[in-house]
Amino acid sequence: MTMTTFSRIFLTFAASLAVSHAAGAAPVCEGEYISAVTGASPPVQGKVTGVPNPYRKQPVRIDVEDCGRTLVIHGDGTIPLQQSANDPAHYVGSHQGAPAVFDVWSPDRLTGQILIPGSNGGVIFEMTLVEGHSPDMEGCDIQEQENGPSDDDRLTVDPALRSEVIGIVADELGVPRDQSERYISALRSVAKTRQSDEGVSEILPGEPGCPIELTGVKTCRVFPPDTTTVVEVNLLLDEDGRLLPVTTDGSYTGRLRVDDPGTTTDFCAPDAPETKLPEAERRLRFKFFAIKEDGINDVQAGLLDARTDIFEKAHYAEGKSRGRRGRAQAADEAYRAIGSPVTGIHASVKP
Repeated sequence: MTMTTFSRIFLTFAASLAVSHAAGAAPVCEGEYISAVTGASPPVQGKVTGVPNPYRKQPVRIDVEDCGRTLVIHGDGTIPLQQSANDPAHYVGSHQGAPAVFDVWSPDRLTGQILIPGSNGGVIFEMTLVEGHSPDMEGCDIQEQENGPSDDDRLTVDPALRSEVIGIVADELGVPRDQSERYISALRSVAKTRQSDEGVSEILPGEPGCPIELTGVKTCRVFPPDTTTVVEVNLLLDEDGRLLPVTTDGSYTGRLRVDDPGTTTDFCAPDAPETKLPEAERRLRFKFFAIKEDGINDVQAGLLDARTDIFEKAHYAEGKSRGRRGRAQAADEAYRAIGSPVTGIHASVKP
């Protein structure tokens, strides 16, 4: 098997995996909630979806601490919960020695259960906001940036290739060039992987990249690149397939969300205005692989559920030509193979 063939198989396999949940705090409103409570026997497997027939309802208060990493529920006692490292919407803790697990469905709704030790049962909860406000997150972005990966742990995306790729996607989807970066998000740097950061290596004289020297040099030192030619772009679509303006402002992880001015006020306040844009239903992703050393000039397109990041459709297209022409042709093939899901563009409402 050639290196090029192996690389294509590996890239196709990796691109087909579901994307993990984005890092960062789940948005939870602080304030007064009504908690619907009932018993469950046996305990609910997975996430509690709701409490359709509660045997009682009671008021509780939820405090948000440590930049969203800790939730404290005050009701019949106090239940401190810690955010899961793998899922920012999942919280775990204990109440009087019993395991407690809760999930955030939206800023004003949580569900969960407390498992009763020594029995095949538990108590399930559904908590809905009555009156509240956004938690105080002042300084959290700075703290996350200081604790986050340093520049030494990231590779810069080739700027020229990034710009070219945005243009290819804009042309494919009919996005005006002067508005392309309002609808198309492309990272400027990516985390280093073990494969891209293997350190300094040595090759023998006469091998590609190491000419034979007459001065007695035996080997050549090869340093890992500080740029990458793998470019990923993402777009958000509403339920009708129309592109939504996007932004990653305020997220050091590059988390993508709808850029809706209606959400800039306190979304937890009782008189919070309705948003002017619909929610994102799907995420459209293009991943361009321009790896000259392996002869790869391919594109993978995928359509994902915007909430779960689970792939609905995906297609990997091999570039038949070099350079921009090959990338544009591969992007067109991959996009059409997943059904050409974009139907139009929402007007930008950025003030």
